[in-house]
Amino acid sequence: MYKLILAIAGALLLSASALAQTPSIPAETSSLTWMQGARVHTNPNGTLVYEAFIGPVNGVVTGTALTVLAAGGAYTEYHKIGPNAEGVYGLDIANTRNGMKWSFTPLKAIEPGRITFQTTDGALTIAYFSDDAGGVRSQVDRVADGKTTTQEWHFLPLPASQ
Repeated sequence: MYKLILAIAGALLLSASALAQTPSIPAETSSLTWMQGARVHTNPNGTLVYEAFIGPVNGVVTGTALTVLAAGGAYTEYHKIGPNAEGVYGLDIANTRNGMKWSFTPLKAIEPGRITFQTTDGALTIAYFSDDAGGVRSQVDRVADGKTTTQEWHFLPLPASQ
């Protein structure tokens, strides 16, 4: 009897754990097809940033950015839009230049042609949105000491020769 009770308790614990980790994938993620493709952004100093996204597959979009450095060389960033290990839908970014990894959760909104993430304290907002011509824009807003700083990128479709 003791073994049966332990087995039942273990099964309940495992099933509760599995339910807690089941990702919550918003139905609107199927609309993120506008992110698909390879594009390029030109920085003010003339260096290039290449970015490519694939997905959505089961609510997940992945992307890679290759940034060309003015002094030579390059570094990459990896982007994942989807549920994290706890099942919370958000944005994860890993950067090979400095070995940093960031997680921006939760998802703030998905609208036609736009997806926005914001940290729970509201200090950082990241948005990706379609330019309606095959390109993707991204915007990062940081709030510190009551002031907002904005960075923007505009990724245009790669020319056929690249």
